[in-house]
Amino acid sequence: MNKTPYIVAVEIGSSKIKGAVGLADRDGTLTVKGIEEEHLLPNNVRYGCVHNIKEVANQLNQVITKLNAQIKPARVSAVYVGVGGRSLKTSPEQLSVTFDGDTEVTAEMVGDLLRRARVTDPDAELLDVVPEEFLINGKSQGADPVGLLASKLGARVNLVTCRSQILRNLQLSVNEKLDLPINGYVVRPMALADLVLTGDEKRLGTMLVDCGAETTTVAIYKGGVLVYLATIPLGSRHITLDLMNVSALEERADEIKRTIGDAHPDETHRSETPDEIDTSKINTIVVARASEIVANIGAQIEYAHLTVGDLRGGIVVVGGGSMLKGFAESLAQNVGLSVRRGTLPASVRMSGSKISTTEDLDVISVLRHLALLESPRECTVEPEPEAVVDDEPADSRKPAVDDPQLDDYGEIDEPEKKEGLIARLRKGFLGLGKPEQLDAFDDD
Repeated sequence: MNKTPYIVAVEIGSSKIKGAVGLADRDGTLTVKGIEEEHLLPNNVRYGCVHNIKEVANQLNQVITKLNAQIKPARVSAVYVGVGGRSLKTSPEQLSVTFDGDTEVTAEMVGDLLRRARVTDPDAELLDVVPEEFLINGKSQGADPVGLLASKLGARVNLVTCRSQILRNLQLSVNEKLDLPINGYVVRPMALADLVLTGDEKRLGTMLVDCGAETTTVAIYKGGVLVYLATIPLGSRHITLDLMNVSALEERADEIKRTIGDAHPDETHRSETPDEIDTSKINTIVVARASEIVANIGAQIEYAHLTVGDLRGGIVVVGGGSMLKGFAESLAQNVGLSVRRGTLPASVRMSGSKISTTEDLDVISVLRHLALLESPRECTVEPEPEAVVDDEPADSRKPAVDDPQLDDYGEIDEPEKKEGLIARLRKGFLGLGKPEQLDAFDDD
């Protein structure tokens, strides 16, 4: 009997590692079977880049072991990995090809054109090529030139890139340390946008803000496509570190932030907690850092060569940092746009009791991206039938991920399903093989 294969996604963030397993119906409906996570100590992952290979591999092994318990007798044999981090960005580029006289443009020609995109910096990786518009004989033709006659076909595209070290260290942690193949990489902010933004929001112009522990990623959509992507090296952990002036322990400072902190407080309200912590002093600290993050988010509109008036869909926020009390209100007030929280679409179903539909959007978005692919690569295997030799059972089944004898590498220096042409072409870039290379910047 042919069974629908499981798909498995992994998200390695600055504060925790998450793994998710799900099943996809033929219509693209995703059922999330389970999500597991393990917390990471500070500095094991910085700004999206793995630093401590050994510790990340150990914690990921625990996550995979827990996922195996939910899908047994199947076991995880490969994963897809979400990619984010400080160096994730877009760069504009123009591509063109000239034909001998007027020629009918085919989908294959468009695909060949997009594959001409190249990078020059050996310290960066090309993750995706996103067309903004196509040009026929130098004139804009919108999103689909197939079937038109052209002597010259051009495209304005955005190259999505990250620093090479991000992928090298992921390979070390996942593939080499655990002998667990990586089937492909998924650009997490784009997957999140496909999960939580509506088609109308993408067309009208909307900013997606993913506020994490150490970074805040801004993705702007206009005319139905991604037009700008950048990562700000500021997140909710920076507020926690500021609050260590009130409480020396980071764990206690984080608790204060989550329970008392308010990025948009009522200025007339002042009180003290049972342990004599002055809430006004706390919120002075919280407001200062949150305002810095908000200001940097707002600045991205100008950097994208847009205005507030271009973003009629407003702002959609996701990520643990966006859960800070008053953050959405502060963002709306300072940027001058409406703000709503990202939510799961009806095409995603939950079957696990421990799944959070707000805090787990990141790894769920990677799963849903895979569910919308025509044929994601196998992520699990079924056990071989037990063989009987001389009336004795064969060796018991191998564990899903062998417990590795990890030798310490030491610290490594930080060096909505879219139908049509573009959706088909993008599959040639996402989740397949090793990406090419492009410009990125340092992660200090």
